[in-house]
Formats: sequence, C-alpha cells, structure tokens
Amino acid sequence: MEGENMITRTLTIERAVTKHVFPEYYEAAAAIAQPRHFPSPVNDPEWINSATDWFVESQTAMEVGPGRGEFAEAVVKKAGGLKRYYIVDMSPGMLNLAGERIRTVETEVEPIFICADVDSDPLSEIPDHSLDRIIMTNAFQDINPLAALRTFRRVLKPTGLFRANVIDREIREKYSTEDDFFDSEKGYFYLTRPPSDEKGKVIEPIGYVTRGSGEKTPFYRMMRSYYRSELDEIFNECGLEIISDAPLILPEEIWMNSAAAHGREDAGTRKLKLVDKSGRYQSSIEIIAKPLTN
Repeated sequence: MEGENMITRTLTIERAVTKHVFPEYYEAAAAIAQPRHFPSPVNDPEWINSATDWFVESQTAMEVGPGRGEFAEAVVKKAGGLKRYYIVDMSPGMLNLAGERIRTVETEVEPIFICADVDSDPLSEIPDHSLDRIIMTNAFQDINPLAALRTFRRVLKPTGLFRANVIDREIREKYSTEDDFFDSEKGYFYLTRPPSDEKGKVIEPIGYVTRGSGEKTPFYRMMRSYYRSELDEIFNECGLEIISDAPLILPEEIWMNSAAAHGREDAGTRKLKLVDKSGRYQSSIEIIAKPLTN
C-alpha cells in the first residue's frame, strides 16, 4: 500500500528555481578522481549484459545521462546491430568521461555526443521518429518528465522503445530513516552533500530544506520518486504507454559497496531490512514504454 509504514516528517523547502539539479553539480562530480559509488545497475554485470543486449538490437539509439560511461563502454564493445549512438548529458565533464571510456574501443558504432538539458532542449539535432531505443539509468529522478518525455516521443520511431529505472516511492517511504532528507508528502529526496570538488570550486545550492525543528540545510540535488500509479498518467500525457514494469533488484554487495552504506549508523538497520529479506537490493522500478498510436 502506498505510504504504508512510512515516516512522516515536516520539511519546508526554499528554492528560486524549478530545476532538480544543475550542470555544475555533475561538473564537480566528473572532476572527482575517486568517484563515490552509488547503488547503480551499471555496477551489476548481469544487468549490464541484459540491458546492452536490448539496446544494441537497434540501429539508432540514445542514452541520456551516461554518468562515467560504464554503459556506453559495454554498448560499443557489444555493438550488435547498432550503427548510430547519441549520448546526451547536461554536463560537458560527464560527456568527456564517457568519451574517454569508449575512445579506445574498436567499433563500427558512431557515437554522437550532445551537451543538452532535456528539460528544456528539444534535441533538434535528432530527426523526428529516428530512434529505435532510448535508455536512462539513474537519471529519471533528475528530469522534468512532462518536458523530456515529449521530446523522447518526438524522436522515437512508432516501433521504438524507451527504458528507464524510476525510484520507487513506496520503498523510499518504507525504508527511509529519520535522518534522511526525504519529503514523504512530495516524494523528493534532497541531497545535502555536494560533490567534493578537488579544485576547491564552490557548488552553489539550489535551495534550502528546513526541518520541523527549524534546522536549515542547503541542498544541491533533488531526486524525485514515483508511485507506480503516477507513471501511467505522466507517460500517457506525453504520448507514451508503459508496456512493462518490474522491480530492479540488484545484488546485495552493490548496496554494501556504495557510499550510501558507509559511515551511516543506520546502514544495517531500516534500509537493509529489504536486503536482509531477499538477499538483494531494490530501490527502483524499471519501466519500458512505447509511443501511443493515434
């Protein structure tokens, strides 16, 4: 049941912008020599193998939010039938990391790098109805879906498919702790620690969150979680239909090796109840959608 056993907390949010994250955040993250590890499917060889098989069935495809290029490297190594591969990110630094990762791979796949924010950029470089596949990994929480999904609908072929993992709001509510900056009313999780920019550059917060106690804390990224019931309405409004959804369940060690599990007294309690129950870690739902037909 939605919201069952959730922790109710009062958070007051102050922000002057509607963005979930700015490029500067990812520029700082890209500059970190030793990246912080998050519980991401790109760290799971089984998921990488399956997802790249799906992706390279296409001839023309797009990845939005490539991170440090783990998925991109696996894609160009596998190649399959893929010929043209658009790689899109708002951060030049992240695009450079992905480019460096695939530059030495011998492949017939043509990578095309586009620096763009899908919340506002129409991706005019990509022709209408030209893509067979689009994938986002650990990035859907950062976007305005009503803007981005309309763009994805435009560039997808009538037979094309969109795939993304979406943070599961029920799980966030059920396993969040009192110390988490999670807004159970709106479904947002606020990241209050900026990337450790090794060049000393200051990353400006996008807003401030105040607890019921009056404690005011800056935040640098907003990650939105969704109930499964919300997604159909959002996708349908943008001309897409969800045809598949499944829990994205990762090996336990991916959580245990993540930065989120280190240095936290509660790491082995509430959040790991789910891991202890199944022996694996679940935080998101993986959905696949196709264009609606008129």
